[in-house]
Amino acid sequence: MSKLNVVTEERTTTGAVAKPYTLVRLEGFIDAPNYVNFETTLEKLVRANKINVVLDFGRVEYINSTGISSVIRFHGTLTEKGGTLILVQVSRNVGLTMHLLGVTTLVPFLKTLEEAESVVEGQTVESSVDEAQSKFESLEKGSEKPSPVFVDKKAGLEPGTVVMALPKDGPFAAIFHQRIEKLEGRYHLVHSVEGLLETLGRWDPDLIVLDHRLSQADAFVQKLKVDTAYSMTSVIMLYEKGTDVARINGFRVWENDYLIDPFDISNLFSLAESELRRVPRDKNVFTQQVRFEFTSERPQVDKALKLVDKVLKRLDVDDTDLTALYAALKEGIDNAVLHGNRHDPSKTVSVNVVIDPAKITFIIEDEGVGFDYEYFLSQLDSKEAFERAKQRIGQGGRGGLGILLMHKCSDRLQYSGTGNVVRIEKNLN
Repeated sequence: MSKLNVVTEERTTTGAVAKPYTLVRLEGFIDAPNYVNFETTLEKLVRANKINVVLDFGRVEYINSTGISSVIRFHGTLTEKGGTLILVQVSRNVGLTMHLLGVTTLVPFLKTLEEAESVVEGQTVESSVDEAQSKFESLEKGSEKPSPVFVDKKAGLEPGTVVMALPKDGPFAAIFHQRIEKLEGRYHLVHSVEGLLETLGRWDPDLIVLDHRLSQADAFVQKLKVDTAYSMTSVIMLYEKGTDVARINGFRVWENDYLIDPFDISNLFSLAESELRRVPRDKNVFTQQVRFEFTSERPQVDKALKLVDKVLKRLDVDDTDLTALYAALKEGIDNAVLHGNRHDPSKTVSVNVVIDPAKITFIIEDEGVGFDYEYFLSQLDSKEAFERAKQRIGQGGRGGLGILLMHKCSDRLQYSGTGNVVRIEKNLN
C-alpha cells in the first residue's frame, strides 16, 4: 500500500534578514489513501498561525488532483495572511502534473532550500521545475495525429497454433488428445502451468485453452496479458461446475472467453475456431489488450496500479508522455473508487487497456450513479477552467480538477453512460 511520511521542522532563515518558517519534508505518495494526512498537516500549520511554509517535495513520487487542491487552497490561505508557500526539489514527474493544472503560475517552485529561504526573506528568485518548463509547454499544446487506417486482409486463414493446458487426470484430457491429432494446424497438450511457461516461447501459440483447476492459472493469464510479446494471444478458460465467473474477489485479469463445465466438446472447438479467426485480424491492428477488474479496496487498487505501471513502462514513449499517461489513468481509477463507488468494497472497477501503433486507450468503468460530466467537460477549453476550479476549491469544493488533469494529460477525454465510464486516449507518435 502507498504511504506518505511527513516530518515538520521549525526553522529560521540564515540570510541577512532572519525570518521564521516551517519546513515540511514529505516522502511517498499524496494520493487517495494519503491526502488526508497531507491536508491535516497543512491545516494544523494554519491553526498555529505558521504563515511561511516550505514544502520539500524531493521524495514525493506522486500527487493527485485532491492533493493539488490542498496546495492551492493552502497557498490562498497563507497569501491572505501575508505569508508565502514555497515548493522545493519537486521532481520532474510531480512537477509536470502540477504544471498541467497551472499551479506553477501560483506557487514558487525552487531547486534548493537556500533559494526558498531567500524568498521567505523577501528576495526574488526565478522559479523552476527541474528545467522542464519547455517540455511542459509542448505537452500542454498537444496535437491531433491521424490514426493509420488498417485494411482487413481477406486471405485464407492460416492454421493456427493451439496449446491446451489440462490436468493429466481431467475428464477431457484423453478426448482432447485424440481429437487434436486429427486436426489441421499445430496443437500441443501440456498438464501444468509450469509446462506451459517452459514451452511458450517455442510454440508461440495463437490460442491457449487453460483449465482453471491447474495451479496458478489466474497468475498465468496476468503474466501473459502484461507481456507485449503474448498479450494478443487468446485465452479460453475452462471453469469447474458451479463457478460464479462474474464474482470478483479482489483483483482479476480477464481471459478472452470461457466455458463452464459441463459443456459440449463441439462448443469448445467452435469457440476455438472463432478465436483463431479473430486473433490474426486483431494482431494486424492492435499491439496489446489487457482487461482487468478489481474491488474498491486499497490493496486491490494498488495491484491495479502496479499492473498499469508494468504495461506503461513497456511503451516506447518519452518520460513526459509516460508521466502524463500514468497521471491520467491513476486519476481515473482514483475517481472511480472514491467518487464512483465511494469505497464500497462490494463494487468493482473495470479497466480496459487497448494499444495500437498510433495510440493507447483506457476505458474505466465504475458501478456508481454517475455525475453531470457534460458541465465539467464544457469548461475544459475555457481559459478560466483552472480559475473556476480554484474558486470551487476556495469555497470548500473539490470538483473539476481531476477531470482537468485527465484532459491535460490526454489527447481525447470522453464520458459515457451516466458518467460512470470514462475513455482516455493518448497519441503515441
